[in-house]
Amino acid sequence: MSVLVHLPQLAANVEDATVGLWKRSEGDAVAAGEPLVEIITSKATFDLESPADGTLLKRIAPTNSIVPVGYVLAVVGDPAEKVPDVSADNDALMAKFRHKAVAAERSTAPKIRATPGARRLALESGVDLAKVPTTGSGNPVREEDVKKYLSRRANS
Repeated sequence: MSVLVHLPQLAANVEDATVGLWKRSEGDAVAAGEPLVEIITSKATFDLESPADGTLLKRIAPTNSIVPVGYVLAVVGDPAEKVPDVSADNDALMAKFRHKAVAAERSTAPKIRATPGARRLALESGVDLAKVPTTGSGNPVREEDVKKYLSRRANS
């Protein structure tokens, strides 16, 4: 029976890691406890060990890829068995991970001060309010500022 090698929860605050150099190639015999792949976090680098005896049937995560906790990195098992398809589970984990990363990035972005009319017009026009110059330092972006920005952009 094949064994899935997941990226473990390394610490409470670690949500992802980078896959470093693979220590074994597909088709290599591995023993439980032998290093399979180098895992790199922001604080440490270590070797992830094989959870079981067998053959490294498939390396799923490529070198230098950043993967979330729980991602299936590889499959160890008997060479005669078929490698299970884990792509749907891995894709779902990656989608959730990317969504979380985007949300975190947005929450740390500076808040742009703007009037409701300016926000509405910018949204309707596909304008990034951070790119709209304002009249005076510290003033909120006004609807007139967005209209001027749109006019200049159309004339460029």
